[in-house]
Amino acid sequence: MPDFSRLIPVRVGDWTAAGKDAVYDRKSLYDYMDGGAEVYLAFDFRQVFVRKYAGPGGKEISLDIYDMGSPAEAYGIFSCDREDPSVGIGQDSTYGFGLLRLRQGPYFMVVMSPDEGKDIDAAVLAVGKAVLPHLGPPGPNPPLLDLLPPDGLKTGRTSYFHSEINLNNRFFVASENIFRLGKTTECVFAEYGTGKEGEANLLLVAYRDAAGARTAFDSFLAAYLPEGKTTGLAKTEEGKWTFVRTNGRFVAVVFDAPSAKRAETLQAAILYPKR
Repeated sequence: MPDFSRLIPVRVGDWTAAGKDAVYDRKSLYDYMDGGAEVYLAFDFRQVFVRKYAGPGGKEISLDIYDMGSPAEAYGIFSCDREDPSVGIGQDSTYGFGLLRLRQGPYFMVVMSPDEGKDIDAAVLAVGKAVLPHLGPPGPNPPLLDLLPPDGLKTGRTSYFHSEINLNNRFFVASENIFRLGKTTECVFAEYGTGKEGEANLLLVAYRDAAGARTAFDSFLAAYLPEGKTTGLAKTEEGKWTFVRTNGRFVAVVFDAPSAKRAETLQAAILYPKR
């Protein structure tokens, strides 16, 4: 990690760095986060730089810069919890109610304040803009995203991750790790819009090899969709359709499709690499 203590301005407008900067790594992250560390550790998190800024009236802004190891991992942690609108800072960013989330290259940055008001909004965004030039250039997205069918894909509602922790935070499937997810698996979860085809969700998982994909496929069917054992397609108790298929080292599941046809169409549109 660069020497952010030296590089990042100690003063941004009326806000001044307060206290001592800190850096936490994979071993000490629990000392900084009482809960929530598992979400970061499920990615290739390396270190986080932490600084506090003090402003008028005793107000405070916190700055966290996470070195996620690669642009793909930075995209992942950013993508797993984005509810607020984009503000156009850096490679990707969202802002709402005193919370700025941003990713740039291998870095994921959080600037936030417990206070509210237009002055806080301006200050939080100003800190983000002051830090951005020190994070380096943008980086590529995870290649797995290129396999998603483009038609109807909801912009800003796609998540990339590795573990069942991140999956269940995004879309709860089961309390057990029925997909056999771990550090060597890559996952994307995408939402698809209404249109003429209807809404649906798509989970695409890449395993090391076809054998791993088949094991996960069988595990999912047995635990979640036993009625689809023969075809991989079944109607749930909620009246929606789930469809699971394997393709080489990939497993793809369509959840919550309004019809069997919609589930089949979305599965067929996945842009698998040519063998």
